[in-house]
Amino acid sequence: SFEYPSLPITKNKEELTSFIESNSVVIVRGATGSGKTTQLPQFILDHYNEKNAPCNIVVTQPRKIGATSIARWVAAQRKCTLGSLVGYQIGLERMATEHTRLIYMTTGVLLQKLVLAKSLTEYSHIFVDEVHERSEEMDFLLLVLRKLLHSNSCHVKIILMSATINCREFADYFATPVWGKMSPAYVFEVEGAPYTTEEFYLDDLQKLLPCRVEMPNTEDLFILPSMYNLAISLIQSFDEMEGKDFSSKAEKDGGMTLTERGSVLVFLPGLHEINTMKENLTKLVHQRLQVYPLHSSVTLEEQNGVFLSPVPGYRKVILSTNIAESSVTVPDVKYVIDFCLARHLVCDKDTNYQSLHLTWASKTNCNQRKGRAGRVSKGYCYRLVTKAFWINDIPEYMIPEMQLAPLSTILLKVKLLDMGDPRSLLSTALSPPNLSDIVRTVIQLIEMGALSAKTDGDGQTEDGDLTFLGRVLAHLPVNLNLGKLIVLGHVFGCLDECLIIAASLSLKSFFAIPAMQQLAGYSVFTLYSVQVAELYKDLKKRVSQFNMHVPEDAPSPDPTSIHRQKFILQIVIAGAFYPNYFFQQEIDEQQVCKELSGFNPQRTVMVRNIPPYNFLYYKQLQSLFRLCGQVKTITFDSSRAYVEFHGKSKDSGVLPEVTLALLMAHRSFKLELSVYPTEQIELCAGRRAISHLRFSRYGSVVRLAARHVSPNSDVLGVRGVSIEDPHITKENLFVCLFLQVFFLDFGNTGVVSSSSLRELPSDLLSAPFQAREFQVAGMRPSAQSIILGNQWSSCARECFISVVKQQSVVVSVYSILHGVMRVDLLVKKDAEPTSVVDILVEEGHAVKAEECVESQQSHEDLKSMYDDLEKGTFIPGSVNSSWRDRKNEEEEIINNLLTQLSSKPRNVKTRLIWFLLMSLVSPRRTVAVERNSINVFTLNENPHFKHRRMLVAGSVAISILLDNTSILPDIPGLPALVMMLFTPVMELRTNEERSYYTGALFGLGFNGRTQEAVLPENDIELQFDVKMDATDIIEINALRMAINSLLCNGPSSTLHQSPDRISRQQEHCRDRLTRLFIRSPPREAVPQTYQENEGKWNQVDPSHRMDVAERGGRSVRGALFQLHSPIVLNG
Repeated sequence: SFEYPSLPITKNKEELTSFIESNSVVIVRGATGSGKTTQLPQFILDHYNEKNAPCNIVVTQPRKIGATSIARWVAAQRKCTLGSLVGYQIGLERMATEHTRLIYMTTGVLLQKLVLAKSLTEYSHIFVDEVHERSEEMDFLLLVLRKLLHSNSCHVKIILMSATINCREFADYFATPVWGKMSPAYVFEVEGAPYTTEEFYLDDLQKLLPCRVEMPNTEDLFILPSMYNLAISLIQSFDEMEGKDFSSKAEKDGGMTLTERGSVLVFLPGLHEINTMKENLTKLVHQRLQVYPLHSSVTLEEQNGVFLSPVPGYRKVILSTNIAESSVTVPDVKYVIDFCLARHLVCDKDTNYQSLHLTWASKTNCNQRKGRAGRVSKGYCYRLVTKAFWINDIPEYMIPEMQLAPLSTILLKVKLLDMGDPRSLLSTALSPPNLSDIVRTVIQLIEMGALSAKTDGDGQTEDGDLTFLGRVLAHLPVNLNLGKLIVLGHVFGCLDECLIIAASLSLKSFFAIPAMQQLAGYSVFTLYSVQVAELYKDLKKRVSQFNMHVPEDAPSPDPTSIHRQKFILQIVIAGAFYPNYFFQQEIDEQQVCKELSGFNPQRTVMVRNIPPYNFLYYKQLQSLFRLCGQVKTITFDSSRAYVEFHGKSKDSGVLPEVTLALLMAHRSFKLELSVYPTEQIELCAGRRAISHLRFSRYGSVVRLAARHVSPNSDVLGVRGVSIEDPHITKENLFVCLFLQVFFLDFGNTGVVSSSSLRELPSDLLSAPFQAREFQVAGMRPSAQSIILGNQWSSCARECFISVVKQQSVVVSVYSILHGVMRVDLLVKKDAEPTSVVDILVEEGHAVKAEECVESQQSHEDLKSMYDDLEKGTFIPGSVNSSWRDRKNEEEEIINNLLTQLSSKPRNVKTRLIWFLLMSLVSPRRTVAVERNSINVFTLNENPHFKHRRMLVAGSVAISILLDNTSILPDIPGLPALVMMLFTPVMELRTNEERSYYTGALFGLGFNGRTQEAVLPENDIELQFDVKMDATDIIEINALRMAINSLLCNGPSSTLHQSPDRISRQQEHCRDRLTRLFIRSPPREAVPQTYQENEGKWNQVDPSHRMDVAERGGRSVRGALFQLHSPIVLNG
């Protein structure tokens, strides 16, 4: 027979087993460490083994780490292989077989199983541990258990366990009718604890406090530096305490040796506080401490480290959030230091944005924390609040999460249960959410498309039917927006990419580098990749149940298909995260030119706060920016420096090196210069006067050892024509016999034998090339070129080559911008000189565009100079000999100073510098992008294009902080088309003549009874920057119908279609989506027209609205979109 360890619960084995077998619901309360979680399920397991009767026991844990660690411990205790008799399931990881009789799993996993089964009968006994936590999942699990127990699973036994449970509340909730009265559930108290734990408060720590500490205001909680210092002093004092204990025991027991130092568990509210405490502890180098952070964002290896014994002679210090409050048991913890704080997820009532709020933890939570000590010896708990504050101000219980957090996921599970409307069912919860929150969540799910609108007689939206999208979302273990991303990915034939994105965004960021190993980023990314791959497989398996499959034998895509797929994916992302849309703010282009003093803003960053005699610091600046890329030149002007980078980018926009430089500053990377004292500099100059050089303008070219030629961007070249293709990719190694060579002096190309190549002498590299770089002025890529080629598509390049190759081309210089000539090209077409721009526009590859301010200024200067030449009044610039002599003298002085001050200055002050790029575009003042986001800096490459550029956010925090962002392509009219495509309801605006649409209001529409907006905070009023007409609305409705045909309930849904039919429908959706944005001729740009009643619904005369209906005269059941009603236009 199995021998149980000596724990407080062991003596009650027979009594507890009897109570559980004779009652449907039993509540067990016992001190932390009494054996509830590990021993009680084994009592039941052995009881059924003795009877030779079958049983299937499940035990829930709030967290993954708890479920896995307890399952391992119980399996080791019973000397069985993990996954045989005892197992676990956390998320997609299941370590169990059909022979497993005791399984530990997270609360969410069990909840999902019960909702899908609508029955409890898969299990004989359900143990729900840590029920005091009152999370949203926990409360809904209790609701489901209670509902199903009283309907179809009356023989299943339910056991609720906790150390700090409010027994009366839970007993009344699970009461059963007996002889006409409600009989509360049975409560069993486990007496005793392994060891006592002594409590202390701030009042007891006066010796360690330099002065009286005031408790912070509840409205604005934070941890004072003095409280961090107090906690550190406490940790240092434990050595003295243990020394005294050791001395007293040694006197009683004779010879003893002090070998072990008790472990310390510090409870902090979040990662920021953990890092602050850790930084302070690292200063105690002689204290021999092993510090482990324990937080949901640290890696699994670090989490496992807390269970290991410390190095002999060292003290283990665990800095944890409430993840160690329950489930995670570290046996050797002797001391608990509790700041009595916690962070809880709350949902803003007005915006529905989620955020973590810092609050006081409840007495229930703090008592759980106290129970973490005293497992193997007497424990000590230090609460860093006064005794009076503990009694009067710390709440007894936390507010249940169901009354604070968003209800969307729970509501979908309610709809799947199909046991009544959400209001009725959720009103039976232990702590029901507010009715207004339920109604609001229903509205938000209707906006997402997970529910279809169902109104009562007064026009109020109180409930909705579960759509096909809603059913899929309820089965996926990811955020609802990510689930919608997957479903839309299926519709538009990019399911594989969307599964990968959803899996990646569902896991904690791979930026969560181990706190103890900041340089182990690669191993973290490797582990992250493995976790993403596992979740990807799980999601792929789940969606396959809805007949959504990733094509196994997709053909190899060509460059055009790759770019088209990328564009479709961007639109799918926008659709999934509606209405998290933001616009780039317009910037003053003239101010940019002024700030950057004529330097190229796409290649240059400006550095400020340069010390006097700026030219002495160019090597230091070069070293600072070496992390970002290869510096081409550094030019000094007073206290500013302009750092220009060498471009190796395949795109012609802002260089990645510039973005990296800005990101480096944003991430608080220290940019310090070692400053030479002014006196030392002037002393080195001797008797020469150098004061005029203190803030001089000085250009320093950084010499390069080699020049690199790469396939460059979107510059269209002429003369033996070299049109570089950016789609060149690395392939396997081949023996190269012939090469195509571009001759830099004449601009022509030729095929030569590889044996003809010679290394170019270095002295020839310094000579300027005769061939000049130019760009065609007055045009930009069309939507077609952007979609099919990122910038210029292959078709555009081929068209350009065919137009100019073997032709006499007349080149008219428009301007010279940053060393590049902006020109107009004229070729003969039908014996008439024709602009190449007109040809490209006619073919749909380009659209005419205004030149930027700098180019226009250059054009005016060139035009003025040409006019002067024509009139004979032009005076060429001349340099007199005295100026030349002075410049030579200055150069000699500078070189002399650089030689003398070549070594780094010692024992001198450093000066912080900062830099900026004026073409940086911030969203509105109250909006910020999360610091780890790739779009933390969104750079406007073409500020002279006045149409809107859109950014989509995967998540929005209350601050408003944007995370997981994606910038959509720079296509005129794209924001309007995206919103018209994915909005639930749209009300169009027109000009006074009603000849075209000027804008629209997007959202959920208005309530017919009150005339008020249904969800006003998510409504978006947008003025169109291109002309829209009825044709666009027809195209959008046709595409919405095509989407509905794949996402609907009933016999015509995806579930019941063949792979070939689904593939044809997907291609139909893809073609319609592409055609929607590629229109010939392009949509005409129009000035934005603002409405008087902006943001107001029901502004359209009903006689002007055209009613539309689905094909066949009826709506598709459970479909995602309804069709838009266009306004009839005149003419």
